[in-house]
Formats: sequence, C-alpha cells, structure tokens
Amino acid sequence: MKARQWTLLAALGLTLAATWWAAQIDEAEVGEIAGVVAPARRAPDAPAPAPRPRAAAPAAAAANTLAIVREPWPAAAADLLQPPRAAQAALQAAPAVAAPSAPPLPFTFIGSIERGGRRTVMLMEGEALHLVGVRERIGDRYRVERVTPTQIEFTYLPLQLRQVLETGQD
Repeated sequence: MKARQWTLLAALGLTLAATWWAAQIDEAEVGEIAGVVAPARRAPDAPAPAPRPRAAAPAAAAANTLAIVREPWPAAAADLLQPPRAAQAALQAAPAVAAPSAPPLPFTFIGSIERGGRRTVMLMEGEALHLVGVRERIGDRYRVERVTPTQIEFTYLPLQLRQVLETGQD
C-alpha cells in the first residue's frame, strides 16, 4: 500500500475510535471533560427572551438519546441574508447596459471601377486590398450591401448592423 492509503486508513481508525469513545461517555462527564461550568450569557443590552417551557423526555433520557430543542430566530435575523443597504443602492443606480454596436469600419476607400453596369470598389484594410462588388463578403465580418458614387453601405455580420463609408467622390 502507498503512504497516502496508510494515512487515510489511520485517519479512519482514529475517527472510529473517537466516535466509540464519545458514545461511551455520559452527559455529566461531558461537562467535566470540556470544563463547562455554566452556559454563556447574552450581552446585557439585548433583551432576554422569555424562557420556553421544555417538555421532559423521559423516554429519550432512558434510551440515552439527546433531545434537541431549537430556540426561535431573533428579530434581527430577518435581515441576515439581505445585502447591505449601500450595495442595494449601488445595484439600483447601476447604469443600463448599452446596446451592442459595430466597431468602426477598418476600410479606406481607394477607388472604383465600373464594368458592364456593375461597380467594383477597391478597399484597403491595413495592407490588404479588397476588390468587392454588391452582395459580396469581406471575410466573416462584413458584406457590401450597396455602392453609390458617394458612399458604400456595409452590414456588420456578427450583429447584423448597417454601416456607411463615405467615398468623398461627387
């Protein structure tokens, strides 16, 4: 067996031994072992809750079982899981999310050629030259929708938004 398996086996054995030992001691011995003298007292500024009558459980005591009585939640616990008021105000004052928009057009108009009634435009994107006509795509991002002598209309494909590039020609 590996060292890790031996360690886990030893931890299991210690856990079983501690469980057996805890089952063998009485409630009276628990106070002596832990050094408990009296229960802890509440802070003096907090009002003490009215004592609840506890029902005796003779059958539970006879069977060596522990009867658990749950105290009611204090009134201040209602706000326990609520975010702080400053955080609530910040959430309410948060700006509305702006609608997505297309990035600026990366193209520079170089010129156009008209052959057979069809206009082809020359566009520079960085150092790449694109020769495109109407309804043609430029990569996966843009499609040319319309070409006029004064402007070129594109569709930004990821968001289906229209953009216009002015050519500067008259």
